[in-house]
Amino acid sequence: MMRLWFAVWMARLSGFISRLSGRGGSSLPGVIARKVDPQVLSKLVTRLPQGTVLVTGTNGKTTTVALTAFLLRSHGYRLVHNRAGANLILGLTATVVQAEKWRLFPRADLALLETDEASMPRAAQETHPKAIAVTNFFRDQLDRYGELSTTVDMVQRAIQQMGDGGQLILNADDPQVAYLGEGYPHVVYFGLGLKGSGRLPGVQDTVDARFCPRCGEPLHYQTRYYAHLGDYCCSGCGWRRPNPDWTVAGWDKEQNTLSIDHKGQHMRLPVAMPGIYNVYNQVAAIALAAQLGVEPSTMGESLSHFEPAFGRMESVMMRGHPVRLALVKNPVGFTQVLEAVADDTSYPKWALVIINDRYADGTDVSWLWDVDFESLAPTLGLEQWWVSGIRAFDMAVRLKYAGIADERVHVVRDPGAALEQMINQSPPETSVWVMPTYTALLEVRQYLTQHHFTRHFREG
Repeated sequence: MMRLWFAVWMARLSGFISRLSGRGGSSLPGVIARKVDPQVLSKLVTRLPQGTVLVTGTNGKTTTVALTAFLLRSHGYRLVHNRAGANLILGLTATVVQAEKWRLFPRADLALLETDEASMPRAAQETHPKAIAVTNFFRDQLDRYGELSTTVDMVQRAIQQMGDGGQLILNADDPQVAYLGEGYPHVVYFGLGLKGSGRLPGVQDTVDARFCPRCGEPLHYQTRYYAHLGDYCCSGCGWRRPNPDWTVAGWDKEQNTLSIDHKGQHMRLPVAMPGIYNVYNQVAAIALAAQLGVEPSTMGESLSHFEPAFGRMESVMMRGHPVRLALVKNPVGFTQVLEAVADDTSYPKWALVIINDRYADGTDVSWLWDVDFESLAPTLGLEQWWVSGIRAFDMAVRLKYAGIADERVHVVRDPGAALEQMINQSPPETSVWVMPTYTALLEVRQYLTQHHFTRHFREG
């Protein structure tokens, strides 16, 4: 116990010093805590009455966790929750260690932790989660994850570490996610059932799951909502998409509502965030919150007050300009953000894209060439493009090849300077979309905080 006590207090002291220095949500407390006691995470979460829930997947982790946490807190749950998305094992440890100021053990009911796919095996081994939710699997940062099969394998290994009676909450529309539930006794599936809203199978899009995970034969799609998410079946063994327990049966864009079916019950809920990918995040959060005990009929009122998570469609006002921050980190995610831009009917609209290639962003930026700029650019309604960050010129070249005229593209390497110039030069009330990679998002957020356009986001 003395070792645990020393690990926790040394970690909290380091976190306090880190925040005083302006670094905010650092993982340093996790480093310190694990140096002193490598079992600190396991020892702390075992005292939580309802244990631990891990949420993973390529895209949507932060938003799904934020929505789930909001629903749980609205119904009286006390949570340990990594709000800013520090989702590696050090970040998870830092979150749990700093959940209290003075008490040794957290007074929360459960830990709800967004978890990086590569950290899933260790996180599950140390926390033995009562539930694991998986959003989707897409190609992401090849220098960190390798091939997609490696990512799927890491999550499979984590599932084997669940406690007795552990629950899986899986995206039925993603073949690789859905197959994780094969033969598993406790599975809840979520998905879309939007009539006439899917893409035709031949529409240009990044598709990372073309073959059956059971037999390897090609998958045939009746409907594709985007990428490889949709209603599919195997041409070889006949394996097909599981029937979702939670189905988005309707999406009224004018009324901004979703119709969701669950075991014969029909609910109408407000849309929390724009974009079809966020519809997936919302139904995933609803399924997970219901599994944790929240009554579905009470969720509508809560969702109407939800504010987007850190940099995930987060809105900030800057000198009369609405600024939307939308993280981009892989081809499918970037393409979906662009589709949300296309759905935005504001006029005029300008965009700032900030591309860094630090480790947390992925050092290989070749993925930019898989983003569907060619098809989407004419639909976006963007008058001007600004590009910034370490790889600003790579982004400018990508836009040039997408057919965007040189005079509409402005390169300013420093993100803060780019945002400042963009706001100063844009007409009044211009809607600004800022699309940064992860470390670029931190830079933009820091700039906005220093200039008092938003509050400092601290975690822990």
